[in-house]
Amino acid sequence: MAYVLPILHVVLTYVFSLLFLRFHDSLVMQGLCFLFPIVMGLVELITVLAVGRKWDRKTLLNASLILKYGLIPFYLVGGETIAMAFIASVFPLPLMIFFGIVVVVLAAFGYGVFVGTTPYAIAYLAKSRKEGVHSKAVCILCGICQFFFVADVISMMILTLKERHLVKTTVAILCIFVLLIVVMAAGLIYLFL
Repeated sequence: MAYVLPILHVVLTYVFSLLFLRFHDSLVMQGLCFLFPIVMGLVELITVLAVGRKWDRKTLLNASLILKYGLIPFYLVGGETIAMAFIASVFPLPLMIFFGIVVVVLAAFGYGVFVGTTPYAIAYLAKSRKEGVHSKAVCILCGICQFFFVADVISMMILTLKERHLVKTTVAILCIFVLLIVVMAAGLIYLFL
């Protein structure tokens, strides 16, 4: 039961992202798609506050990893789209205005999804501190990292490796993550040079 909501969050993030693009002519539908991250974040926060205390540390870590690892492609594609729109915004004024708005909307949607994934990670950090698995300084630092892109995933990877939990999975995802970043950066460089 503890993993249903994180899996649903990952799946619905991709579905609502595609719907957001599909309903380009309907502001009402785009608005509803835009509200999705806020609603999911609140549902997860309420769930973690209500029943998260009953879950053990590993369950909270696994739920957090489902969210963090499951949304890596979403953030990579979104980040590259934002980077391309930002680069395109240096062209003449009419295009600049359009791409500037695209950057703001995509960044706001992405950050809304991003913040919605933090309740499980924060609950895991609190429980691991309470059980003495991680120091107070590590928990505070990783808690702060949960509100910054890339730092959240890397901090959870480090904590997962420190706990010697899902080591092979974490190393494989780290390698794929680095490889994708290199390929996407090379693609952007090739596109604009």
